[in-house]
Amino acid sequence: TSVTRELENLKKLESVGFSHEQAKTLAKVVEKPHLYSHESLKKRLESLDFDHKQAEALATVLLQQESIIKIFGIIVGTVGIAVTILKLFP
Repeated sequence: TSVTRELENLKKLESVGFSHEQAKTLAKVVEKPHLYSHESLKKRLESLDFDHKQAEALATVLLQQESIIKIFGIIVGTVGIAVTILKLFP
């Protein structure tokens, strides 16, 4: 489940040197990126002692995952509609 993955990610991040608060925030974002805007995530990361450049890069990378999922959903939906139309008009 989502909570289990979040805890696993938290443990992994802490094991490589992230503070508990940093790891907690990053694990949450990985599991629920739709809860954050780019600016709100960047500010949250900066408040956890990431410098401006690190926060900007992390926010961009973490939120790209959500965009890719949305684009994939749009493509699948469009293909589904196209197939339906082709079946209606042979």
